[in-house]
Amino acid sequence: MATTTDGPLSGIRVIDHGHVWAGPLLGMSFKDMGAEVIKIQSPTGGSGVSMAGKGMAGTATRDAVDVSDPMAYHAFDRGKKSLSLDLQSEDGKEIYKKLVAVSDVVVENFSARVMPSLGLGFDVLTRVNPKIILASLSATGATDGPWRDLVTYGPSLAALYGIKSVLGYHDSDHPQEDQADLDPTAAGHAFFAILAALESRDATGRGQHIDIAQGEACIQRIAEPLMDYFLNGRVAGPQGNRYPATAPHGHYKTSGLDEWISISVRNQDEWEAFRDLALQNSKNITNSKFKTLQSRLDNQNELDQTIESWTKNYTAMQLTKILQKSKIPAYPVMGALDLVNDENLNSLHRTHITVTDDNFSPDSLYRGVIWKLEKGQGEITGPTPSTGAHNGEILLDLLGYEEGEVLEFQRNGII
Repeated sequence: MATTTDGPLSGIRVIDHGHVWAGPLLGMSFKDMGAEVIKIQSPTGGSGVSMAGKGMAGTATRDAVDVSDPMAYHAFDRGKKSLSLDLQSEDGKEIYKKLVAVSDVVVENFSARVMPSLGLGFDVLTRVNPKIILASLSATGATDGPWRDLVTYGPSLAALYGIKSVLGYHDSDHPQEDQADLDPTAAGHAFFAILAALESRDATGRGQHIDIAQGEACIQRIAEPLMDYFLNGRVAGPQGNRYPATAPHGHYKTSGLDEWISISVRNQDEWEAFRDLALQNSKNITNSKFKTLQSRLDNQNELDQTIESWTKNYTAMQLTKILQKSKIPAYPVMGALDLVNDENLNSLHRTHITVTDDNFSPDSLYRGVIWKLEKGQGEITGPTPSTGAHNGEILLDLLGYEEGEVLEFQRNGII
C-alpha cells in the first residue's frame, strides 16, 4: 500500500450504517477527505441493499468485485473498513457501544424506528459518548407525526413530496420517472450539517443528533411551484425542459444520431445575439412573434420548431462552441461515453485523481473526489472491502479484545 497524505478530516472516526445511496455516499465523502470510516455489516452478508460493485442495486454483494477491478473503486464503500456485527445480540451491542465510545460520528439512513428499536438510539449513544454526533437520514424525519415511520425508496420519496408531479413533458399530463437523486442531495446536506456539528463540538464539548428528513432536504427543488401555489393559488404541472420566465429554454435536435443540445437564452441581449446567429439557416427567427420575451413565451411551440430548423445543421458540440463564443449558455446532452471522453468532465483530466491503493489500474477511469481543495486534497485509498475484512484490526487493535474473545464471537455468529 502506498503512503497516503493526511486529508482535511484526518483524525475523525465515522461509523457507517449506510445502505443504497444516501448513507454510503455520505460515508464515502468522509473517507475520501481523510476520515476513518468503519462500515457496519451483518455477519451473514445480508446487510441490506447497497450499490456496490457490478450489477443492479441489490443484486451484487461486496465480495463480487475483485479489488483490481475499477468497479471496486467506483462503489460507495471504497476505502472503508468493514466490521461484521450482529446488532440484535447483546454481545454485538456491547461491542458496538465500545466502538461508539472511541468514535466521532455515526451515520445511518434507516427508517426512524430502527436505531431506537435496537436499543441504540441517540439517548443511549450519548450516554456512552457525550461527544458523539449521530446523523439520521430517514425518509421523513424522526419528529412525531403521521409520516414518521414511512419507509420509502428514492422514486416513491420524490412522489410523496410532490416532486414527481412537475416531472414530465409540457404537453403531457403523465409524470415521468427520473433518477432518484434525492439520495445524493440529502447526503450533501448531511455532510455539511455534520461538519457544523463537529465545529460546535469543538466549542461546547458536546455532540448532537442531526435529524434529516431526506424529502424535506430536497423539497427546495420545487420551491417555485410551492410559492406560486401559496401566493397565487396556481397548481403547477409538468413543464418539460421549459422555464416560466425564459424562452428559448430547452433541448434541441442536432445533426447527429439522437444528438441534442441544451440551450438557455436568459435576456433580450442574448436573444438578439442568438437570433443573429440562427438567421443564416432560419429566416422565421425574425418573426415578430419572437420579438419580446412574452411573445416568445406565448409562441414556444413555433419558436422551438424554428430553432430546430437551425440546430439540425450542426453537431451538438459544433453549435455549443458557436453559442458559447457569444456567451449564450449551451452544451450537448451527453450520454455515458460522451461524458467519459469530454475534456471538461473526464475525471482523469479534470480532477488529477490520487489513488493510493496499489491494486488500481492507471489506465482506468475512476469516480473522482468531489471537492478540490488548495490544501489537503482528498484521495481514493482503496476498493470496497469484503464483509468483515477488518474485524481483527478493529476488535483486537482498536477495542482491545483478546484473541480468544474474538474467536468466541466468531463461533457464536456475533461477527
